[in-house]
Amino acid sequence: MAFKIKYRFKNEDSQYTCTVTYQQYKNFQEIPLVAECEIIKGNQKNVEAYQKELQKALDLASQQSITSHIKKLSENV
Repeated sequence: MAFKIKYRFKNEDSQYTCTVTYQQYKNFQEIPLVAECEIIKGNQKNVEAYQKELQKALDLASQQSITSHIKKLSENV
């Protein structure tokens, strides 16, 4: 199952949204650069390719403290 989440990075005012699996959501919350993260919508269909790309971005953010790839996959709200 996939969820749409809203999040904000520390030291930033902008909020973003993206779609993640539950495990990705849990991993996302553990990234030290993420200040806020909440589920805002569930059950988005046809997101397999998107999920793989987002997982890659989460892996990069966890390893290198880089947020630009995650932002590129998200929408500014």
